[in-house]
Amino acid sequence: MASNSNSNVVVVMVPFPEYGHQIPLLRLSQLISSYNISVHYMSVGARNQELKQRQQQQQEFPNIQFHVLSIKSKENDEENYMPYLESLLQIREPLSAICHSNNDKRVVVVHDAIMQFVVETVYTISHVEAYFFHAVSAFTTYSMLQQIKENNEVNNCNDAALFTSLQAYIPSIESCFKPGMGELTKMLRDCKFKCGEILNTCREIEGPYLDELCKQSATPFWGLGPFNPVNIVQNSHGCIEWLDKQQVNSVIFVSFGTANSFSIEQIHEIAIGLERSEQKFIWVLRGKDKKGENVADITGKIELPNGFEERVENRGIIAREWVPQLEILAHPSTGGYFFHSGWNSFLESVTMGVPMATWPLNSDNPYNDVLITKVLKVGLVVRDWVNKDELIKCDKIETGVRTLMDSAEGEEMRKRAIELSKAINKSVGDGGSQKKQMDSFIAHITR
Repeated sequence: MASNSNSNVVVVMVPFPEYGHQIPLLRLSQLISSYNISVHYMSVGARNQELKQRQQQQQEFPNIQFHVLSIKSKENDEENYMPYLESLLQIREPLSAICHSNNDKRVVVVHDAIMQFVVETVYTISHVEAYFFHAVSAFTTYSMLQQIKENNEVNNCNDAALFTSLQAYIPSIESCFKPGMGELTKMLRDCKFKCGEILNTCREIEGPYLDELCKQSATPFWGLGPFNPVNIVQNSHGCIEWLDKQQVNSVIFVSFGTANSFSIEQIHEIAIGLERSEQKFIWVLRGKDKKGENVADITGKIELPNGFEERVENRGIIAREWVPQLEILAHPSTGGYFFHSGWNSFLESVTMGVPMATWPLNSDNPYNDVLITKVLKVGLVVRDWVNKDELIKCDKIETGVRTLMDSAEGEEMRKRAIELSKAINKSVGDGGSQKKQMDSFIAHITR
């Protein structure tokens, strides 16, 4: 932790108001705060209170001021995202107020790249510098930038080599994201007001892709991750107490994120597949988060096949409420992670040396899936993106779980994940690459 005060700089965090975007910037706020820099964190959305409580529990970061913003939000329609995005324009006024109230300091605005349309009104304030945060991997960012180039430009440039070698596996932008993502990617690439770009990754995981992004960018590019802690203290929780009684690497953790849901038919197939695999498991089975709802309102019970819970009660836990995911992944008894290929969850898993079984569901998930299974080779595919609209039967789920947990192939993935974990842990220490990157970023904004 830095000892000198950096009172000439204030950082303002503006995350996109979805949990998977908010948590990384809250963790980055804590890392920046440890350098004695004041941080304003602007929180909007259903999980404001949960995020605020998380921050209040971290008493070693007193320099973070948490702004709970209440906006009149239009209901998020899966088919039409624009009314919801337009409601976020209400953030502009409180953001501008923070910037102007600190006119004797450099105001460093770190905002989710998706929030560029909200934050752009402060770009021209003389003492404000804007830095884009990409909530996706360097691999995803690099791949999408290659995809939006004209075909002849891709074919004639040397920096496309990493992309073309995996092109057969990489999905199209249109198949993964809401309409307009290609145009947004172009606009973000060409924005003249950004002073730098930040990714939640590190060289140990994505060195070649970070190198290419640095070459292609006109502004500095920092890989400051992983933002999640690497040294975990196990607290009291039913899942942890249960894991304490299990053998090393004997339990698979199953969780598909807070923003995803399955049909009842698919849930039943997953249940039967887990049962037939004969592996021990913790399965997080909650309702999908929805904007405008409180956390307490989304945990309604999802019905499972008749008799399933009774048949697996001695070797499985069905968790219908929040669980300490990072602590579960860090536990020695956890030997695999069956998940949606979300970037934050991947980072937590690989940091803890846990191999993965993947089921990409949307947005950047299919890109991450390629990185996990084809590049890093620390996981296997249970449901690939090509079959995203198909019902995946229990036998395929059973095979995937068995292979990950109880086969020579799965053990090789586990060894690679453990080696990567060791490298990541080394990188965050003094003299490590991640620590150097963070020091470089802090030196830049406090110059």
